[in-house]
Amino acid sequence: MKTDWHLIRSMMETAIGACEQMEAMGYNESHRHLSIETSQGPVTVFDLMVSSFTYPESIRYQIIRERHDAGADQPYVHEFSRLLVAMAQASAELVGGKDAAPASASLEQMLAWYKDLALPNLRKAIEQAEIAPPGKTPV
Repeated sequence: MKTDWHLIRSMMETAIGACEQMEAMGYNESHRHLSIETSQGPVTVFDLMVSSFTYPESIRYQIIRERHDAGADQPYVHEFSRLLVAMAQASAELVGGKDAAPASASLEQMLAWYKDLALPNLRKAIEQAEIAPPGKTPV
């Protein structure tokens, strides 16, 4: 299994950067009716906001179709995919909640768990398996 982590990181950084910039602009629901003239005609802020989440949704379906056409369907939801979705959903719940600092201690514990426990133990288990495959005693 190979994954283009650079592309995924770029996509997530783009989404986070866009949200950060929109918040810094002071975007709120009262701006939805505003309109701007573009080369393709007038576009409302609401159009732009809806497109900001429907565009990646549409791309997702294109990816699924093209993987299928290439014979590279996913036979199940990969653990990495589940991790990305769960982390994105938890992150999404933090939008607009900085002052409340919801679950801050639990979030710090979770981030430390990845760094200090999960990844080192996964690495250790995989390295041990390479030395002594299951059912064989290490020499």
